[in-house]
Amino acid sequence: MCGIVGIIEPPGRLVDLSALEAMNEAILHRGPDDRGIFRDREAGIGMRRLSIIDVQGGRQPIHNEDHTVWTVFNGEIYNYRELRQDLERKGHRFETHSDTETLVHLYEEYGVRGIEYLRGMYAFAIWNSKERSLLLVRDRIGIKPLYYTRFDGRFVFGSELKALFRVKGFPFRLNPSAIQEYLSLLYIPGPNTVFEGVQEVPPGHYLVYMNGKVSLQRYWEVRYHGEEQLDSREWEHLFLSQFRDSVKSHLVSEVRLGAFLSGGIDSSAIVGVMAQESNLPVETFSVGYEGAGSFQDERHYARIVAKQFGTHHHELIVNTDVKDLLPKLARCFDQPFADSSAIPNYYISQLTKQYVTVVLSGLGGDEIGAGYERYMGMVFAESYRKLPKVLRRHLFEKWVLRASDDKAGRPWLNRIKRFIAAADLAPPTRYAAMQSSFSMMEQERLLTKAFRGSSQATTPESLMARAMGPEVADSILNGVLLADLYYYLPGDLLTLTDRVSMQHSLEVRVPFLDHPLVELMARVPAQYKASGWTKKRLLKRAFGSLLPREILYRKKMGFSVPLALWLRTDLSSAMKDILSPWELKRISYLNSSEVESIMAAHLSGEANYENKLWALINLVCWHREFPQVSW
Repeated sequence: MCGIVGIIEPPGRLVDLSALEAMNEAILHRGPDDRGIFRDREAGIGMRRLSIIDVQGGRQPIHNEDHTVWTVFNGEIYNYRELRQDLERKGHRFETHSDTETLVHLYEEYGVRGIEYLRGMYAFAIWNSKERSLLLVRDRIGIKPLYYTRFDGRFVFGSELKALFRVKGFPFRLNPSAIQEYLSLLYIPGPNTVFEGVQEVPPGHYLVYMNGKVSLQRYWEVRYHGEEQLDSREWEHLFLSQFRDSVKSHLVSEVRLGAFLSGGIDSSAIVGVMAQESNLPVETFSVGYEGAGSFQDERHYARIVAKQFGTHHHELIVNTDVKDLLPKLARCFDQPFADSSAIPNYYISQLTKQYVTVVLSGLGGDEIGAGYERYMGMVFAESYRKLPKVLRRHLFEKWVLRASDDKAGRPWLNRIKRFIAAADLAPPTRYAAMQSSFSMMEQERLLTKAFRGSSQATTPESLMARAMGPEVADSILNGVLLADLYYYLPGDLLTLTDRVSMQHSLEVRVPFLDHPLVELMARVPAQYKASGWTKKRLLKRAFGSLLPREILYRKKMGFSVPLALWLRTDLSSAMKDILSPWELKRISYLNSSEVESIMAAHLSGEANYENKLWALINLVCWHREFPQVSW
């Protein structure tokens, strides 16, 4: 696991080595074990290395036999041994035992088509000194990040935005569209970023920079169309076989591995297969909560799994004293980001790094297996909306929409309110409403007219519509699964996981997002994934012989924090300080009276506005860390 950087200057202008060094230094946390730089007149590429495969010999940048193709690589190629054998049979000579070297020979043999042979998580750059061209590639799902921009005639790229900041002349111009998209979704959906003119290479795409021109191409996409030829038992067998293969492929390493263990189905299944494949006890890691927030605590279930599979289990209690963490998170993400599960993820990564360098996560199981309540809500809404409006109004809506929030901040009432408010909408708009924090109408009250006038934000509705059309998804359930694969996973969960883990020089692997497994689940008919009110139907049945019933059929909690409660109690003073009129005046585009109204409603228990407030808190904290940003 590494971080990569690079600069391509116009012809005749020598790339500045000190700039490459500065970019490398900015992402030291991604690879504290080694560094490397290659310069070829106007081109320079560099990297920081976290040594995991071929620890002694896999130094980067790595080149081909005649030193005309050079690469820097972030990630893991899980099928590199098979690829290497095939390439050696074709006459290629390897100097190392690393997965990185596979890339240059694959490129020599197949050109950009070689990407299609890769299985893994990756973001890499290849410099072709003969053609004077740069190739940037990002993995199919977007597990590893890769950003790029152009200014002052040069092309600049890096694993994190902070690397780009180190190049002299970087324009710190705010992108108003990204702010509006952030307020809607709590993250900025790619390829947009908070900085004008800076983009990310989208998942499943490659970019070629040559003769001063950028060409971006998609090399992978998936359609969610169920195949009815097989019955549920056959799909369960295929899934379990592919899942075991995915976990086994993710165990390749020369350093010790562990696993995040929440006690949910996904992480528990990964631990189960790891334990069966390992000669040593698996190191497992969990977080928990005490006091009023203990309703979010899952340690009891994690202990059941740890005991069953004989793991070395480690636990951490997360408390409410997170005020000092906020600026660290702002610097960690480089742009506004408001998923509160960053808090437990940050702390568990910090704990885990004390014991292992690589850890497997159950992330992605909900998204491919249909594990969220909102998925069932999307399907159930089709029946609910057929009820007479008079009946709905008197039996449900009249009472639910007027109800005050649960003081402890349990999410059930807020979810019901969101469901009722969105049920009548068309599916893409409905899902956008269920996902959105600030609606466009609410943003009209929150943001100044001048700011909104300068924005051309993509609405959540249009994003959802792209992924839920009949040409790519054959049902509402498959449509929302595809929408989350394209937006929520890379924009939120994978961004979160990469940044907080790499901040602690920890590599996180996600077997559920191994692309053969994703492609298999895309072919499974929707009714086998979930039916009625049963979520993860296929996964529960497939894991029936691996996990105990109390794990398979327990209530889902989610890897989060009791944020609504914290903002009403221990974090309330910090919230009032961060969202004070004086702080908001410095930002200039936020309406302080609207922010005050939102705070008051949440503190009184009139409504649960935890997501809105967390979005605003993190936005202000980001501006504090980046005062040079202009608008």
